[in-house]
Amino acid sequence: MTRATVHWVRAALLVVGWTAGASAQTPLEVPEVLASVDRSFPLIEAARREQDLAAGAAVEARGAFDLKVKAGAETLRSYYDNDRFKATVEQPLAPLGMTLFGGYRAGRGDFAQYDAKSLTLDNGELSAGINLPLLRDRAVDARRAALRVTDIGVNLAAQTVAKARLSYFKDALKQYWDWVAAGRQLDVARALLDLAERRDTDLADAVSLGQLAPVERTDNMRVILQRRSALVLGQRVLEATAINLSLYYRGPDGAPLRPTSDRVPERLPDPAPLLPDDEARAIADALVRRPEVLSLRFKRNQQEVETNLAGNALLPSLNLFGDLSRDSGEGPVTRRGNELAAGLVFELPLQRRKASGKLTQAQAKLSAIDAELRFVQDRVRADVQDAASALRAAFQSVDLVRQELTVARELESLERDRFDLGDSTQFLVNLRELNTADAAFREIKALADYQKALAEFEAASGRLVDRAPTP
Repeated sequence: MTRATVHWVRAALLVVGWTAGASAQTPLEVPEVLASVDRSFPLIEAARREQDLAAGAAVEARGAFDLKVKAGAETLRSYYDNDRFKATVEQPLAPLGMTLFGGYRAGRGDFAQYDAKSLTLDNGELSAGINLPLLRDRAVDARRAALRVTDIGVNLAAQTVAKARLSYFKDALKQYWDWVAAGRQLDVARALLDLAERRDTDLADAVSLGQLAPVERTDNMRVILQRRSALVLGQRVLEATAINLSLYYRGPDGAPLRPTSDRVPERLPDPAPLLPDDEARAIADALVRRPEVLSLRFKRNQQEVETNLAGNALLPSLNLFGDLSRDSGEGPVTRRGNELAAGLVFELPLQRRKASGKLTQAQAKLSAIDAELRFVQDRVRADVQDAASALRAAFQSVDLVRQELTVARELESLERDRFDLGDSTQFLVNLRELNTADAAFREIKALADYQKALAEFEAASGRLVDRAPTP
């Protein structure tokens, strides 16, 4: 077994030992990170409060259809002494914009001739009636429009939450893969340092036997110091990425959690190429799932309601009303029996400039939303296309870097063989090791970049939220 083989075996054992220690803790995986973001990230929580506000507005709009009760009593002491009491209930209904009402009134004592209608039999009068719009306010009115707009507003607020989740999931995954890459690169740096430290013993023996010049060991000491410095830098990068990740990875109480190095996964997932129809399917998904598109569609629905309401104001008002009442008890014979009142009330402003102006504004807003929606759909398509292009490039980069790493390892092995035969120097061996380590670093970075590009692609299609575990 050559010294080069021994070095490789020792390095491999070091890596195995280090990863075995890391597996003592459960690796931090993507589902756990996304579940934490979904549960505890403050800005998603803030977006959910917007959803609560929208739900409150919808409840408030329903208040326009609450049952209303009015009551009043009056006593008059003058030339005419009388007492009056009146109570009414009114119930607006959404269908056809109708309103039902009923009531009870009692009037006792002496009433002037012009106020004789206030007199009732001694048990009082019960009444019930209906008010039904036939033209204006029949299909839509301000109360029903407000109810519809706020109901749509609940769905609109849900898209605010969806947009926040999509955005912060993507950001969290970018920080996560930077942290994983930093951990794996630190492993390479450790193995590289161990290789130089273990080689120092062999070099010391060779120098003492006169097989090598002392400068070879001195140069290796320089390499050791250089690699120790690189290890310190790698540890700092790992700590920095862990701190950045802790902004998204949080405990149940919402406090940031800094993941420890022993939770770094042992490897990055292998990339997979995009299939021929993956991009087309992603675009189709994006157009029905992206919050920006859905938000504008909901805004358009709201504006359609406002436009219909503005058009309603141009119609003449024609209301049908009916009122049936009956007195009971003792009293004047003229107050006995049923009384039915019914009729039509018509109203039409001749110019209607206010209603016409509102309709013009509402139609203009609707057209503006349509134009914005077309652009957002185009931008969503472009987002998916760009993300797909970046993902393909990231996949190709991984393949090329892996080929380079294979060649670098082969050259390093050949250089060691030459060194063992006395045809090379420690300086050249070090260069070959650094080239291999550099390729290994870049392979890890390429794998992490692929995962970040995949997160961008899934975010562009709107499918990234599906990767979060269901609570």
